[in-house]
Amino acid sequence: MACGQFGRQPEFCVSMPTPDLAAIDQGQASARAGLGLHHLRYVLAAAEHGGFRRAARRLGVQQSAVSRRIQELEGRLGAPIFERGPQGVRLTLAGEDFVRGAQGAVGELDLAVDRATEAGRADHATLRVGVLASLGGGVLQDLLRRLVAAEPDLALELVEGGAETLAVALGQGRLDLAFLLAPPAGLVSAPAWRERLVVAVPVADPLAEAASLCWADLAGRRLLVVEPIAGLVRDLAARRLGPASFGRAAAPASLARLVALSQGLGLVGEGDACRATGVVYRPLARSFLSFDAVLGRRPEKPVVRQLLALLPGVA
Repeated sequence: MACGQFGRQPEFCVSMPTPDLAAIDQGQASARAGLGLHHLRYVLAAAEHGGFRRAARRLGVQQSAVSRRIQELEGRLGAPIFERGPQGVRLTLAGEDFVRGAQGAVGELDLAVDRATEAGRADHATLRVGVLASLGGGVLQDLLRRLVAAEPDLALELVEGGAETLAVALGQGRLDLAFLLAPPAGLVSAPAWRERLVVAVPVADPLAEAASLCWADLAGRRLLVVEPIAGLVRDLAARRLGPASFGRAAAPASLARLVALSQGLGLVGEGDACRATGVVYRPLARSFLSFDAVLGRRPEKPVVRQLLALLPGVA
């Protein structure tokens, strides 16, 4: 029956959109394979952490659940996603292709959920900021403190991760912005701040007597770094020192403890210089970390502009 054919009641007529047959057809392959979102998340976690046990710990589930779901998926696909070994798991070629597609699918779904959630709470400002894991003291802490003071109703979410993980989240629109040492290609960025590189030195070390140090002072010494700046420090050391011996620490606090135990000299940004008994910090001449504010691919919020306006920039 056509709308309004009998009587005059157009207010009850609903215009139904023409079905998008292409959209309806999408997802048929995954439906036939019985593929659910939990399968994707288990596979991505196992690929990221290199093992089912570590993936289960990250997801807060039993290892058997991760292993069972992935085996179930491999059986339905008819191809192995992982090669199992005593040290963990490694993606097969088919697994690498699957993970590339799965990352995009999960990212798009998360973005859709985020946007729907934000639409439902349009009166509540939320800012998602990506920060390099184990860093974030000094200038960043001060910036966020000033922003929250100016916007007391702001809901601030800090997402920690490595540079590559944060770059993916920015590209998928799951972050409003992130502070990185090297801006990814294809994303809008602006200089954020620059901070001095400092050396953590045991108090009993002769170098502790100097007011500042230069790279030549570090020659022949084992250098301890935290992961987010490890590559940058290696590059600097290669240009200024040549070959050097390196060790890694999980976080600035761990680095300070290792230095106190005479395991090497530590290199860290001055904003992340952690106090520790038996350790002093000395500035490293003409050596700086330059951070950029990188915007995510999502509708820009007014609070993002407020935060950018607080940035000191790079002189």
